[in-house]
Amino acid sequence: MSLELFQLTNKVAIVTGAGKGIGSAIALGFAEAGADVVVAARTQADIDLVASQVRARGRKSLAVATDVRDKAAVDNLVSKTLQEFGRIDILINNAGTYIYQPVVQMSTEEWDSMFDANMRSVFFCCQAAARVMIGQKSGVMVNVSSMAGVVPDPGRSAYSASKAAVNNFTRNLSLELAPYNIRVNAIAPGLFITPGIAREVKQTRQRVPNFRTSVVDRVPLKRVGKPQELVGAAIFLASDASSYITGITLEVCGGLLALMD
Repeated sequence: MSLELFQLTNKVAIVTGAGKGIGSAIALGFAEAGADVVVAARTQADIDLVASQVRARGRKSLAVATDVRDKAAVDNLVSKTLQEFGRIDILINNAGTYIYQPVVQMSTEEWDSMFDANMRSVFFCCQAAARVMIGQKSGVMVNVSSMAGVVPDPGRSAYSASKAAVNNFTRNLSLELAPYNIRVNAIAPGLFITPGIAREVKQTRQRVPNFRTSVVDRVPLKRVGKPQELVGAAIFLASDASSYITGITLEVCGGLLALMD
């Protein structure tokens, strides 16, 4: 197999949640693989920095402040991408949020916030990008899910349910879009400590003091993942190296899946 299959030369990619953590790592990895990258997140300063880092790698970049929970904002993101680049080859749905809250203590607002950020946003972005990709008769979507959507995790029921919905949505959408030569897959990270997750873990430890230790102890590799360790999986699923793969969820979890019956 030629390593050229893993190249994203001159592809146009949108990466949501790209201001920090996993999203910024994927955006920069795509640039190094040859893609022009549209970076989207709510904080303009964050995505301006990532966009400058993409350009420093010799690729074009556009930073569009976007709240992916807002359909009009997502439509604006797609419109500006088309104005700048004329096409969309890759969509990475990475934006999302997380809380640790037992069901009996959870408010309706907290439940809704999980689905707005983690599932509603994926629907908006996939729908808007699909309308472009159908016209192109080509495209790739990768939804960043979570092992919480695969393995039960008490205390994170709303988060787990929203990510399980992403996994099932991915499978269904892959069937709808396959006739148009559009592939749809998901990545399910295990325990990865990003700035956003770190804040939630810190808050959770105030109620569950051994929370991080107990979670890490469950991982066969006995450590947390680094955002850069998801880049290879994202490039693989976005590139021609996976041209016959659609409708899957790729678990990147340090061995957690091996513990399942």
